[in-house]
Amino acid sequence: MQGYLMKKGGVSWKKRYFVLAPGPDGGSQGNPKIQYYVKEEEVGGKVRGELELSADSRISDLPNKKNGFQTITNKKALVVYADSEEIRTEWKKAILAVISRLNGTDEPKEARPGHHIFSVSGTEFEMETKYELIKPVGHGAYGVVISATNKENDEKVAVKKIGDAFDDLVDAKRIVREIRLLRHFDHDNIIRILDIPVPASLDFDDVYMVTDLMETDLHKVIYSRQPLSNDHSQYFLYQMLCALKYLHSTSVLHRDLKPSNILLNANCDLKLCDFGLSRGLGGEDNVDNNLTEYVVTRWYRAPEIMLSCQEYSKAIDVWSLGCIFGEMLLRKPLFPGNDYIHQLKLITQFVGTPTSEEIWFVTNEKARRFMMGLPKSAPTDPRKHFPGADAGACDLLKRMLVLDPSARITVDEALAHEYLAPIRDEAFETVAKREIDWGEIEEVELTKTNLQKIIWEDVQVYHPTAREEAKQRGN
Repeated sequence: MQGYLMKKGGVSWKKRYFVLAPGPDGGSQGNPKIQYYVKEEEVGGKVRGELELSADSRISDLPNKKNGFQTITNKKALVVYADSEEIRTEWKKAILAVISRLNGTDEPKEARPGHHIFSVSGTEFEMETKYELIKPVGHGAYGVVISATNKENDEKVAVKKIGDAFDDLVDAKRIVREIRLLRHFDHDNIIRILDIPVPASLDFDDVYMVTDLMETDLHKVIYSRQPLSNDHSQYFLYQMLCALKYLHSTSVLHRDLKPSNILLNANCDLKLCDFGLSRGLGGEDNVDNNLTEYVVTRWYRAPEIMLSCQEYSKAIDVWSLGCIFGEMLLRKPLFPGNDYIHQLKLITQFVGTPTSEEIWFVTNEKARRFMMGLPKSAPTDPRKHFPGADAGACDLLKRMLVLDPSARITVDEALAHEYLAPIRDEAFETVAKREIDWGEIEEVELTKTNLQKIIWEDVQVYHPTAREEAKQRGN
């Protein structure tokens, strides 16, 4: 493979003649190389530059350069663009074939018709060509998130890829549950799922989700140098409460509210996200079965969860929201416990040592003895704990952080609190028009095949003929 390409050098692009030298099998020395010359007539003479290929080499498209792509080996990149998409495709196929040979595979992976393949943070994405990469957004144990443009409507979106999604079936079930919930939700303060891209085959491993694109999250804002005024805290809290009112009207609890699960835009629009731990009220909500799912969010956990209460209610989300509200006012965690015992001590130091009547909901005798044995302390005055906070904010926070869940302020009562009166608009306080159709998610045997089947049901909402077409292709 050889021909002219435009090569990136410093800040300018220069036309160079490229040759894909095949390596030992093709008569040249060492590994295969991409070599370039100033012009075609120099081939066989002095090489102006080269990039050696290896089994670890990667190739990806350039998001901001038409027909551009880059090949990377050991952090060294060769950045070029072609005169046409056809030429770029030919070069990419040829380079991928060499990399595949070095990996001991016969054929490079080719994108499905109407799709393209690109690499982000070492993760390969295969998306419809209508989705054009903008930049990486984040990555972690949950997968990789990018921002992209849907060229059909010029909408900016977020795309999450969860690779090898079924390696852990418990995690896979959370993905399935979140997709089903987001597909049913319809509220301005809850993240929207816009598309579930068609899997590559019936027996797929990777899951993609396309959602609203937001600019940041509340955790980043709280711990930035950006001013966070009373107006900000008031407006953010109001939107969170509107989201909870809608969510709870579907008989669903979020169960994992924390600042990093609250997304924001520059205009202060707010959306809740991450519903993988959410459950329906009256479902499989026995705390003993689900306690392990709360490990990473101890600081925002309601006391009734930690005290092994056998049943819990919408009040657990109100407690979490109170912790987040306090963190906005304080700009540091309100109850940063190191473990359960430390967490409960911090809570009682703030709300005061409870009476026996106030912990009526604690049926575990060991837990009751622990709570009654705590050093006696009076409730903290929120106005002293948050010296710069609005008096109304302090009063509302105090009502949200009540130890007894039955005495804790409800979402509707919080929305009607005087602190929120200046910005309240009941038109935004909507409820769901239909129940969540959980289908077989909670009852079905936990197998890869069953979870794949449920995801295909949701894919077909956006792509009605996709599964049948996959069957006809035999994959």
